[in-house]
Amino acid sequence: MEMVRQRKPCSVALIVLPALGLAAFFTTLGCGGGGSSSSQGVPPVVPPVGPVQVEACANGTVASYLNTSCSEGATIYQWQSYTCNSTPSSICTALGTNGSNVNIQLDPKGPYTLLMGRTTLWNVTAGQSVDVVISGTVYGSMSNGNWPHFNGLNGQTGDGTEENITTVGCAASGNCLDANNGVSDILCSAGGPPANCTDQSTIGPYSKGRATFNAAPSTDPYTLTIEIKLNGNSGTATLYSVGTHLIPAGVSGGGN
Repeated sequence: MEMVRQRKPCSVALIVLPALGLAAFFTTLGCGGGGSSSSQGVPPVVPPVGPVQVEACANGTVASYLNTSCSEGATIYQWQSYTCNSTPSSICTALGTNGSNVNIQLDPKGPYTLLMGRTTLWNVTAGQSVDVVISGTVYGSMSNGNWPHFNGLNGQTGDGTEENITTVGCAASGNCLDANNGVSDILCSAGGPPANCTDQSTIGPYSKGRATFNAAPSTDPYTLTIEIKLNGNSGTATLYSVGTHLIPAGVSGGGN
């Protein structure tokens, strides 16, 4: 109704234009133009909103990553939680509040790899254990693989075990493409493959632990958990870092 009232004087001016001559012409041009916005009843123009840009992942810690999102190419992470359970509890204490002493660093040799840990604080001896879980979501990735690094040490002695498990939740939607069901699980134990407990120059020995799946859309990302478990039992267990490879389509390689 407000727009009709604003336009009515203009239509009148047009009807009487021949009688009023040039003055009326200028009056007509003034209708609907100028004046305050509050008198026009026209909503302001809002510029279109483009897609949200996710910043590239950067070097940090679990604590600095929590409640943030970051990207590695088409792979987009959101980091949500950190938990730690250990015997003794001093191991988790040493790893810091929210994992403030658990590093997340970019791999200088591969653009789709995050190096998780880069610490000796979680290494355990006989009778000790630690279980660290970093959780969030991921979309854009189509494969998931782990590459453990031991910084020159053996991953275990005696009956100790070290296990790094990255799980992408493709199973819930039926989008997994192989028998690994989104899980990359590398176990270092006395009876397992020697490569699982020693530093390797390529990711080849862990290819069987690579999971593939259809990429999730941004509107429905997969759940993501990165779990690191060390149990000394009556021996020892060691890990320096694990390279997590969540790689988008069209990328064949990875870093460390």
